[in-house]
Amino acid sequence: MPPEPTPTPPRRAVSPLDHRLEAATGHDIDSLGAYRDRGVLDEAHAHLVYQHREVAEAQRGVVLHLRLLHRLSSGDFDVNESLFARIERTADQLEQASAARDATARNVLVALEPIEAAAAASWPGAK
Repeated sequence: MPPEPTPTPPRRAVSPLDHRLEAATGHDIDSLGAYRDRGVLDEAHAHLVYQHREVAEAQRGVVLHLRLLHRLSSGDFDVNESLFARIERTADQLEQASAARDATARNVLVALEPIEAAAAASWPGAK
């Protein structure tokens, strides 16, 4: 009896838009990145992958500030004016990181629209 295959851990989403990109292109995010790096994607798909990398990087900034806020609120620090100042500064940075992520996400959506339209048109029964 052959051994059971080792289960692969579920891949963590890099951005909230991963599933839409994968559905529209038929490839996972990692494969799309590899194809772009090898230069095998057309211009529209390569631009989409580039924009997605930008939103993924912006998402990392959001996660960083969320983790810092969590750490600051964990009870490991004395509750004083200094802590309140750090929390306020981190919340402001989180707001800026979130705005940057949202702006890059809009760029992804703009790049994704023609690809989704082409994919929808190629489905059987599309008019």
